[in-house]
Amino acid sequence: MTSNDTRQEVIGQLAVVEGHIRAIASMVTQHANCTEILTATSAVADSLRSVALNLVGNHLDHCLTQAIDSPDPRYQDAKVREASTAIARFIRI
Repeated sequence: MTSNDTRQEVIGQLAVVEGHIRAIASMVTQHANCTEILTATSAVADSLRSVALNLVGNHLDHCLTQAIDSPDPRYQDAKVREASTAIARFIRI
């Protein structure tokens, strides 16, 4: 992760996710309706996907740009493999 702005954005997103998870734990403790808990859980999953998408986008913007600018084909290949791995991990989420 290169950009300080991106880093701060991700930290903010994760803080929101953390708050939602704490709220879900409270809902479970208070014996809330299962449907409400599942809805909240789904919202957390969506938020985490958003964080992951942000990270993948950042990786593509910065790392692949560096690879394109590099004269070293081995470095370029390594960065393309990194990007492929990042995308594969994102797809599994």
